[in-house]
Amino acid sequence: MTNTWEDVAWETETPTKEWVVEYMAKVGEDTTHHLSVLRGANMEDVQRHLMQELRLTYREATEIEVTVLRMEEIETEPNAAMFSGAFTP
Repeated sequence: MTNTWEDVAWETETPTKEWVVEYMAKVGEDTTHHLSVLRGANMEDVQRHLMQELRLTYREATEIEVTVLRMEEIETEPNAAMFSGAFTP
């Protein structure tokens, strides 16, 4: 028996979005300013990806002090007002 469109169970996943994360990482006496673009469905997902990035970047560190300066979703719709007068057709 063939399935109709009504019989198909569509899997809906939470769409992943791009987030910009700006943070300072202090290891010992060295402080590094980072700016990363991470993908995640929500803020908790992005925080999990940030932890993975920190583990890969600072493999030898025993302690990392992290200060998140900015964590926000990247807008997919461009703001046309920002480009007003900047470009001509």
